[in-house]
Amino acid sequence: MMQGWLTDGAAGEYALTAAGEERFARLGLDPAPLRKLRRRFACPCLEWSERKPHLGGALGAGLLQLALRQGWVEQDLDSRALAVPTKGQRRLLAAFDMVSPA
Repeated sequence: MMQGWLTDGAAGEYALTAAGEERFARLGLDPAPLRKLRRRFACPCLEWSERKPHLGGALGAGLLQLALRQGWVEQDLDSRALAVPTKGQRRLLAAFDMVSPA
């Protein structure tokens, strides 16, 4: 799951692996404060349009805020939609050690 950063945890939630802890920290997202929030830490959340789960909870929200700050995605101010600009796509793929689709 997510490059081995997450594993199935208790009660339908995700847990971070040691590799996940290290990688999120390297991306600039410290998981420790997110665990102290009132909301669930990390869980699957069904995406309404594609009907596939995405990362929800405090970790998912933190990752979204990081993606917005880094310019990986841009938020449509009139909806919940996100756009991935070309420059953001390159940065996002590099941050997650992925290659661009051909």
